[in-house]
Amino acid sequence: MHLVDSGNCRNCEIFMRIHEGDFAYDLEQPVDPLTQLRSKWKFTVFRIRPAEAKLASGEADTRDSAEKKAKAALAKASTHDSRAA
Repeated sequence: MHLVDSGNCRNCEIFMRIHEGDFAYDLEQPVDPLTQLRSKWKFTVFRIRPAEAKLASGEADTRDSAEKKAKAALAKASTHDSRAA
């Protein structure tokens, strides 16, 4: 697993990409630019090889919950991917 801090999210308190094999997931907690309040945690799951493709996304109230949901979506995607091979 690799953590990558990316400056791509201008209005995020936290943004990170976690790599696991041919897949990755992003965790971010956006900040409303008007109120400066943090919103819910968001996650996005990607297949990164051979080309990046978005597989799933969602949100949760806490970072831990968002990470659990991302890992569940990643496990489902990798299981589907291995069956297709």
